[in-house]
Amino acid sequence: MCIRDSNNIKLLNLHIFAPAAPVKAPSSDAIDIDVCSNVLVKNCYMSVNDDAVALKGGKGPWADKDPNNGSNTNIIIEDCTYGFCHSGLTCGSESIHNRNIILRRCKISNATRLLWLKMRPDTPQHYEYILVEDITGDAKSMLLIKPWTQFFDLKGRKDIPLSRANNVTLRNISLSCDIFFNVRKSDQYELKDFTFENLNIKAKNAQCDKEIISNFEWKDVKVNQ
Repeated sequence: MCIRDSNNIKLLNLHIFAPAAPVKAPSSDAIDIDVCSNVLVKNCYMSVNDDAVALKGGKGPWADKDPNNGSNTNIIIEDCTYGFCHSGLTCGSESIHNRNIILRRCKISNATRLLWLKMRPDTPQHYEYILVEDITGDAKSMLLIKPWTQFFDLKGRKDIPLSRANNVTLRNISLSCDIFFNVRKSDQYELKDFTFENLNIKAKNAQCDKEIISNFEWKDVKVNQ
């Protein structure tokens, strides 16, 4: 399902399913939100062979100058249940600006990631004021931020556009995962003003390099305790 260039949208009580076994369904996001504002996704079940909720809006080295592209703002995903999926909430890869995004009061099971910020080297991206709270369940990674290079084309641009993610908060989360902090340092993007608060995490890999993020605040974070 894709909603594009829309405002004041409610998606309520949906069951979106694509089988993972015995044969995986073709790659298919449950919900793509593309240049939208004031969207509520509530009380939905999502289990698909791709991202559950993906925020889109454009790609390319000058994507932020293209009038056909744009931001996603004021998006709320709440009271949802997730089965198998690549990510509970994904920013990108075809995305230039996401602001005021809330994922809350959700149960997640057998997901590859809880929150995935795809940082695409050919696109200037800005992800800001993202809140993930009141989450229970399991995922392979709680947070994934790395350069995403599956598809990209600088179209002759000599430099790599600088991307940013800031004011990202994860709080009130009880999660079992393989990797707690799957974040890689890169000159391609800047990460700052993140908060981890009231986390109870069981992780096979509990390492966290706090130096990757500028102004990274921890409050009552328990990992393998």
